[in-house]
Amino acid sequence: MLSNHLFKVKPVVRSSEDQASLDRESRRIHLYFCKLCPVSIKVKRRCERLGLRVVEKDVLRVDAYKNELINGGGELRVPCLRIESRKDKEPNWLYDGEDILEYLDRRFSV
Repeated sequence: MLSNHLFKVKPVVRSSEDQASLDRESRRIHLYFCKLCPVSIKVKRRCERLGLRVVEKDVLRVDAYKNELINGGGELRVPCLRIESRKDKEPNWLYDGEDILEYLDRRFSV
């Protein structure tokens, strides 16, 4: 989108140790999105602002991502955040945009 190019997101500044730890943790988070969905873009931008390097999966571009979303989470709806935990074998799937934003802020805000 044009707004993504015009209004760059400035990520939170963290120490290199904190950022490295965050990078490892955020790679276990997968964001299923569609670049035409305003809520998906809002979630993507929040991840950028928080300095997260989540795995981004555009369901319109790659059919395999769409299938993962349907088979794993049970719905073809974006945005969706799949959170893999070290403790649990099964990932958590968050579908509601506001729930996703609340989780990201609660878990990763400085």
